[in-house]
Amino acid sequence: MSDGATAGDAATAFASRAEAAHGESIRHLVAFGAAVRGDDRGVHTETEILLVLEEDDEAIEQELEALAETVGLEHGVVFSVHVLPADRFEAKREHPFVRTALEEGTAYV
Repeated sequence: MSDGATAGDAATAFASRAEAAHGESIRHLVAFGAAVRGDDRGVHTETEILLVLEEDDEAIEQELEALAETVGLEHGVVFSVHVLPADRFEAKREHPFVRTALEEGTAYV
């Protein structure tokens, strides 16, 4: 990333645009991982996104993944988007992946 951009800037941009497009469908949007913590060292900055949708909706999921790719290209960030419907999210709250996202991440929604 250049010009002082951070993974947090990219995550904020993605969250803002995701909310504008599909806010009623998003229960949680959390950015986490090495880039968000500020300890990324690679050529590409990768940011993990946990996205919990109210309903299992493949069309919205695909639109949000495409949006993540677009925002990522604009900010020089690679987003890895992990989408869960709300019912599966609630059932998996104690899963190490979900717990890590919630404990270490930045919640935007």
